[in-house]
Amino acid sequence: MGSGSYLQVYVGCPFYRKDDGAHRITCEGIVDQSSLILRFQEAKDFKFHAREYCCSRYICCEVYRMLMDKYEE
Repeated sequence: MGSGSYLQVYVGCPFYRKDDGAHRITCEGIVDQSSLILRFQEAKDFKFHAREYCCSRYICCEVYRMLMDKYEE
């Protein structure tokens, strides 16, 4: 998967693409051939989001729900 956080092996979200291990999570974009980047000011917030939303409760993530709407239309 390349460089990034150790959490990458636990990611369950189908829209997750990669992370930088500290501040950025890249997800599938809302239009074709695009990406959406979540940038966190604090590494602790990045880790929380990655652990809670990318790895386990991704159906509760706002990005996941927005992207699901894209496919349900």
